[in-house]
Amino acid sequence: MAEGGHKPFPHKPVYQKNALAWRDNFCTFLTLCDFFSIFYMYMDWKILTLNDFYFLKNCISDSELEGSDTSLVNIFLLQKKYDTKTAIAGGFLFRYYTGGENRTGYGFPLKLHGQNLPEGDKNSSLHTAISFIVDDAESNHRDVKFCLLTESQKNLLDACVKSDFPELNFEWQTNRDDCDYIYVREKLAALQGKTYHKKKNHVSRFLRNYEGRWEFRSLNLCNINDDMIFVAQKWLEERFATVEMGAEEKNILTLEHEMIQTALKNKEDFALDGGVLYTNGKPVAMTLASRISEKTLDVHFEKCLSEAAANGAYAAINWCFANACDSYEFLNREEDMGVEGLRKAKLSYHPDKLLEKFYSCGNVRKSGA
Repeated sequence: MAEGGHKPFPHKPVYQKNALAWRDNFCTFLTLCDFFSIFYMYMDWKILTLNDFYFLKNCISDSELEGSDTSLVNIFLLQKKYDTKTAIAGGFLFRYYTGGENRTGYGFPLKLHGQNLPEGDKNSSLHTAISFIVDDAESNHRDVKFCLLTESQKNLLDACVKSDFPELNFEWQTNRDDCDYIYVREKLAALQGKTYHKKKNHVSRFLRNYEGRWEFRSLNLCNINDDMIFVAQKWLEERFATVEMGAEEKNILTLEHEMIQTALKNKEDFALDGGVLYTNGKPVAMTLASRISEKTLDVHFEKCLSEAAANGAYAAINWCFANACDSYEFLNREEDMGVEGLRKAKLSYHPDKLLEKFYSCGNVRKSGA
């Protein structure tokens, strides 16, 4: 029996000496109360709140996840940008995106643990999730469409649909702009061999130019929130001043800056990783990341001021951070969104995998809907 005569909460003890852990328990309780009435009934679409985040971060089964879209921090931060709604039902987290053709539809349902999930293999569990999606699509008079699925997720869904939902038939396409760039972290930390010769030269140039006058500070070890925001703000000002762009692009960059501020405001709750690169005692570059799984870290943001960038600071902070986050095997540096400069930069680090994302085409509805 826990303190006060209350039974322990089923997912984690109510009594925790650590105040932050106690707060997580309380928020988990509030979120479960919010979701309890819908858990096995229907899908109540909503925008994620911080209380929802506290609950989900302890419940998502992430061992097989590697795509940036499945990062819980990304799901939270990008809700406004991609008009994402989420729901919990049947032991799964569901996402629905409203965007372009390749970003409209249901994301692959993310399995939750500790919620009396159906017994059986992945396919039988997926049957439950697809049943919810089919019923939800029918209720909302929309097509059963999927987006941002990896090849393995697509194959799992196809196998389940073929055996259990013969009325559904999906055709799939990919968009090169959506591919995640995934790297073996140790390679980016070592920069060995001919493959990384140019990158190592960039880092060496930075080290020579700022010999004895540079420093990298880790977000996990130092209070550098203000310095991160400083770099992000100055980068944004430089961008607006030097690059001709329309109102839509300006709005996207402004929204991105707001996301950085939101992330840092909730640094501990989001379990963020990252760091700041300094020259002559001043912050000139920043990087911000969060966990996708035990093996994979998602690099959300990387910014560098122009003068330092010209002297190799982008390569330097990439190298510093790859050495600092040594508990991870892979770094997911996300997609290039079709931006030529981003694509060139990401390819220059020689990704070990381009993680394709699939979306379903055509109009697919349950027979008789």
